Amino acid sequence: MTCCAEFNRLMDQDLARFSQPHQLSNGTIVNEIDTEYYLVFGEERHRYVGVNYCPFCGRVLSRGLWNLEKKK
Repeated sequence: MTCCAEFNRLMDQDLARFSQPHQLSNGTIVNEIDTEYYLVFGEERHRYVGVNYCPFCGRVLSRGLWNLEKKK
């Protein structure tokens, strides 16, 4: 489900999430990136930061960028 082992480890430690934006609970989404991949910050009240690219392998993760590359 993830692009690389490092990002998968983040998900296992609950520091990243793969979810639809409307399914994220107990927090706020900080930016408006069209993605299903989020980095998670905060202990009680989470802050979700959507990511365009994997911070480890560089693969495109956001739907917006993926759709742009697909149209080329």
